[in-house]
Amino acid sequence: MRFQRTDLVLLHPPSVYDFRKMLLPPRPIADLVPSGALFEMFPIGFSFLGEYLERNGMKVRVANLAVRMLEEPRFDPARFIARTAPRAFGVGFHWLPHAQGALETAKICKREHPEVPVIMGGYSATLFHRELMEHPEVDYVIRGDSGEEPLLRLMRALYGDGDVSAVPNLTYRDESGQAVSTELSWVPADLSHLGDNYLYMIRSAIRHADYRGVRAFKGWWSYPVAAVLTVKGCTRNCTFCGGSAYAMKNCFERTGIALRKPADVAADMASIASFTSAPVFVIGDIRQPGEDYADEVLERLSRTPVRNHVVLELFEPAGRRFFSRAAAALPNFDIQLSCETHDEEIRRRSGKPYSNAAVEECIGAALAAGCSKFDIFFMIGLAGQDPASVMDTVSWCDSLLADNGRRLNPLVGPLAPFLDPGSLAREEADSRGYRVLLHTLDDHVKALLEPHWRDLLGYETDCMSRQDIVDATYRALRELNRVKAKHGQIDATYAAEMEGFLDENVAMLDRLDRINDMDDAALRDAELDRLKSEADSLRARGELVKEELAWPMGGPAFRYRSIAKMLLKGRRAA
Repeated sequence: MRFQRTDLVLLHPPSVYDFRKMLLPPRPIADLVPSGALFEMFPIGFSFLGEYLERNGMKVRVANLAVRMLEEPRFDPARFIARTAPRAFGVGFHWLPHAQGALETAKICKREHPEVPVIMGGYSATLFHRELMEHPEVDYVIRGDSGEEPLLRLMRALYGDGDVSAVPNLTYRDESGQAVSTELSWVPADLSHLGDNYLYMIRSAIRHADYRGVRAFKGWWSYPVAAVLTVKGCTRNCTFCGGSAYAMKNCFERTGIALRKPADVAADMASIASFTSAPVFVIGDIRQPGEDYADEVLERLSRTPVRNHVVLELFEPAGRRFFSRAAAALPNFDIQLSCETHDEEIRRRSGKPYSNAAVEECIGAALAAGCSKFDIFFMIGLAGQDPASVMDTVSWCDSLLADNGRRLNPLVGPLAPFLDPGSLAREEADSRGYRVLLHTLDDHVKALLEPHWRDLLGYETDCMSRQDIVDATYRALRELNRVKAKHGQIDATYAAEMEGFLDENVAMLDRLDRINDMDDAALRDAELDRLKSEADSLRARGELVKEELAWPMGGPAFRYRSIAKMLLKGRRAA
């Protein structure tokens, strides 16, 4: 079956649709990921969906509305949608912070094209699929962590080739308007059905003459970080994670991990390295299936000409043997480990039962093997963690930097903004030390419109209120900034800029509270309007936070001759 026109347009919304009109002071809720506070980075699954459907005869376009709205002040997403005429729209709702933006985008799709089906999918869409059916702008929800085949079958059914009731993993309305869910039965045990998603994205950009819509996040064209998927599912049970083994089993019917073949991982890496010198992030700890899998991945990478900085993710500390293998396979490798806190008991309660000694040995072994940069992450807002404990974590960072030098990069941020639905922390909140404040989909939609990120937080802990988490965050960020400057991890100019930025953040939030307490409504509104312009300016300065996350570029952002060869090769294969 072949389709000539664009069959599906996949839209990635901003976290909050009307952010350009709203008062939104800077929020440190996305400081530890490449995207900004509006979560403009689309999930890697978008590109795999497009590739899979195109390989099966359909035409699919990916459009990152969030990035275009951030980078192009005059870009009108409603006008873009009105001028787009696919057979169906797909609106991404993977991360819960997109609740408001996803629904508003779906409303525009339905308003501009009443007869065109609107499909939602992603982790959050799966968890709130019944509530989404209460919104008339949403026609279908694809559930599960692997939507490629269910989405293909749904698209075929919409063309008249089959019945939607036979599509697995689907929630929809029947003829009487009642919500109906088919069995969540499409849960592939491996990921061999996934293809070359980056080649697909390049070809899609050229076909639609849209080089802007495929950007992964703001600034991507100058720093095109890429990702390689190795696994779906997890063997771990970090209490606050919606992708844990517990959550995957209870919410997504996944009882075991699904892997990419090591040969496919190496092929992805080679494909990316052929067109860019940007860093490549490997999603998932490659030791998770066992040392044999990790060894085979690294052995195949050793035969792949990759000089990019390759970032390897660790779910727990690794030993000398692993880092020796990584160094032999990759000329430039970087490490990321999230150990959350210095407090071993709090860490254990969070689902990570390893010692500080193991962390310190891991850092030393990685740096001795030639690791270029070791990012270590700490969280604020964990059960059992009080403000004093947060500052003790920063003190440990001071000690770690003293022992290991500038290649170690400690980072701290709030566990925010929501507790993941399906996670142990949310599902067993009382016994896990959390108090859930937001319950329904609409609760989260409303919270996302709050200007103060304190009022956006969806939880409190047994030791800290929402305001405590805010105060502890800024105090820790200030102190860690000073610690890094002391050890030469950041220079004095950057440290001073960051200190000023954080001070202005705190002052702006205090001012916002004072304005909201005003009795005179007219005066309050005038002050809020004035504060909005100041918040927009301060938010733009917040991009310096991302500098601490960056890995080195080993050459040009893009190799255009290689891209042309990839396209020619792909056309011949098709």
